[in-house]
Amino acid sequence: LPHTWNGVDGMDGNGGYYRGRCWYAKMFSTSVQPLGKGRVYVEVLAAGQQAAVYVNGREAAYHEGGYSIFRADVTDLCRQDRENLLVVACDNGEKSSVYPQSADFTFYGGLYRGVNLISVPAVHFDLDYFGGPGLKVTPMPWGEQDGAKFELESWVADPDENFTVLYRIEDEDGKEVASAARPAKDTKVTVAVPRAHRWNIDDPYLYRVTATLWRRNEAFDEVSVQAGVREFSCDPEKGFMINGVETPLRGVSRHQDKLYQGNALTKSDHWADACMIKELGANTIRLAHYQHSQDFYDACDRLGFVAWAEIP
Repeated sequence: LPHTWNGVDGMDGNGGYYRGRCWYAKMFSTSVQPLGKGRVYVEVLAAGQQAAVYVNGREAAYHEGGYSIFRADVTDLCRQDRENLLVVACDNGEKSSVYPQSADFTFYGGLYRGVNLISVPAVHFDLDYFGGPGLKVTPMPWGEQDGAKFELESWVADPDENFTVLYRIEDEDGKEVASAARPAKDTKVTVAVPRAHRWNIDDPYLYRVTATLWRRNEAFDEVSVQAGVREFSCDPEKGFMINGVETPLRGVSRHQDKLYQGNALTKSDHWADACMIKELGANTIRLAHYQHSQDFYDACDRLGFVAWAEIP
């Protein structure tokens, strides 16, 4: 992985590529969690265009839509004493409930963004919350001296009163600039960062926000994201503005495929696409016509692109 079975026949534009079902299989062992308790998830980063996940012959999840992440809690289907069989059946055949129904691009089949096996303790940042990492960060410019507010919220699965979430905000040098702690059952908090470095197209500065789940003095789980401090608006006379500066948007529309690879792109492939667009002098990318890989969103943040995101 990543893999698509339409890397060749899906590239010629005549619509005669294979559309049907194919199967992926792999053996895996489960890991031991603290106190002998925990959960095991299969994380599918995307599967074209619908998929069913099986563990040891029993269905764990079914998902429709070829561009979004989904997870399956497979804990109760796993055997601790021996290896387990993971099977994913992908199908890019036509189905009336799966969008889009028609388009001017190939509906590639396969596990084209890869699959992860995730092992977590029983109390963890919630992997069932809309396919996200269990952490939401909303940075906003604030005050008259280039300050910023970071709205932080996380979701924890089944915590009790002994669990706390510690937030830490670091600059690009790894220096802590702000922190906060909240009970795991009420994690939302706003944190001030004085003299925050603004993100903009020519200076795409990113902070790293980390949430650590603690039980008394023991760390149980941790997630982190990168985020930039910026504000934007649209004016009927001045056009698009970022941090109060008029910024004409000029760019390209981008699909997630490459000759003879189809859409089975690696992280380095996504980065190369973004660098090529940057070299053209563009500052904007329209991500047509579906959710793109998180690797490409991260590249946009790092290289300084305004991204127009779409769903099918």
